[in-house]
Amino acid sequence: MAKKKEKDWFKLKRYPHIGLPLNPNDRYKWIEPYVTSELKVAKHSFLPFIHKTSRVRKFRKAYNSDTGALEFELKGGKKIVRNPNEKKRELFYASHLDSLIYSYYAFILNQKYEDILIDFGLNDVVSAYRSIPVNSYKEGGSNKCNIDFANDVFKYILKYPHPKFSVIAFDISSFFDNLDHKLLRDAWCDVLNVDKLPNYKLPDDHFNVYKNITRFSHVDIVDIFEEFKDKIYTQKTNKFGLKLKLKRKKIDKIRFLRDQGAIAFCTQKEFLKVKNKLLQPSKTKIVDKKIVYRNFGIPQGSPISSVLANRYLLHFDKIINDYLTTKGGIYRRYSDDMIVVCPFENKIELLDLVYSEIEKYKLKIQPSKTQIFQFEYQNGKLECGEEYQNGKLINWNKNFIYLGFEFDGKNVLLKSASLSGYYRKMKRGVRRAKYYSKKHNKEIFKRRLFKRHSYIGANRTRKYIWNEKFKKFEKTEYYNWGNFLSYALKAAHVMINNKIKQQTKRHWNILHKEIKN
Repeated sequence: MAKKKEKDWFKLKRYPHIGLPLNPNDRYKWIEPYVTSELKVAKHSFLPFIHKTSRVRKFRKAYNSDTGALEFELKGGKKIVRNPNEKKRELFYASHLDSLIYSYYAFILNQKYEDILIDFGLNDVVSAYRSIPVNSYKEGGSNKCNIDFANDVFKYILKYPHPKFSVIAFDISSFFDNLDHKLLRDAWCDVLNVDKLPNYKLPDDHFNVYKNITRFSHVDIVDIFEEFKDKIYTQKTNKFGLKLKLKRKKIDKIRFLRDQGAIAFCTQKEFLKVKNKLLQPSKTKIVDKKIVYRNFGIPQGSPISSVLANRYLLHFDKIINDYLTTKGGIYRRYSDDMIVVCPFENKIELLDLVYSEIEKYKLKIQPSKTQIFQFEYQNGKLECGEEYQNGKLINWNKNFIYLGFEFDGKNVLLKSASLSGYYRKMKRGVRRAKYYSKKHNKEIFKRRLFKRHSYIGANRTRKYIWNEKFKKFEKTEYYNWGNFLSYALKAAHVMINNKIKQQTKRHWNILHKEIKN
């Protein structure tokens, strides 16, 4: 078996924060010696996170909770089956040095966590935020992604020996926001194999990291932008990838930060002068319009949060996996999304076990998002349907959805919502291009549209940067990662019995039609 290649924890960020970005040339001069020093980290003063609310508009089909029938409304004589709703994600970004500290301690914890997973027989069970090789016997090969994880489950279902069985999808409510701090501390101690004293005690450096990831303070990105928008630090790069002169300039709107090359809102000294005006409380938070004591929740977006979330449910994962192993099924967890495949006769017992065990970790399963699918061989063909009314009613027209893919018992498809989102972005991009071409009395820039929305831009290409000393372009370790079709083509290559290429074959005609109209 090939040795797993370890990820480098040292990754510098370029997003604007409090203080200027770190210089990669300083890694071995002072940054790494500081971050890896237990004494220095134990005394380190963490800066506040910057908070941002990410809003994603989703268009989903609605099904009647009792009958399973597709719901729709008539508008202008047309059936409207997808209703828009907004999904909010609360994201938090650590300062540049703080981010490296979190990354380093995530690296330490993850190494120990990976060993525990092997000991517990959970290496294939927990998939999110981990580097799992596609081929464990090939050194230096690629790692699995959600395409591979979904494909593994679909293959298992196709080979499942029972003529009738259940597949259940669970979703944990607000996973990161509800992690109990005491349970998290205990889990952290377990990973480090800390002696079980009357009260668990973390080493001083780890405790400081734990304290600041649980009792974290933050400033809202809108507030800090409004405070410093007249003098934001910016630095652009030229076409050769070389950094230009550092400037302070006014940026009118927050959405222009990236285009203007913003790298910092202010210095740490400048922030401290207005700290009291901008800082949000660390010991309390607002839940359902009420102020509650913050003894739960960690910031989503921090480099260490994903490792902690995985470790938090270690013993839960083992209990569920052990049960299904004895019954002849599988359990998989991708962050807050859980999936089980089990014999039909064990469905009720399994549901009771999951709901009762998750409560021990002070978490809740969203009943409205728990989907129970029945797979059954009918006339020699595996059929899929979703259960309603406690299994009394089956909608045999409802496909099983997992990690962005649909499965009907035979064929795999891209989730229809993902495909619709791709075409919406394509049409929006064309409309924007038409608007600016008309505004500036220029031809529409088709090449850019083809690169973003067609097969032309789907291939991954390596980035090159200009070396001024040798007057030539040099290969870098970075890539242009393509577009949505890159993902679709990879899925078509990996997935069994898929019809993904059929779903996307009309994209070229649709794109040209939008450009011509």
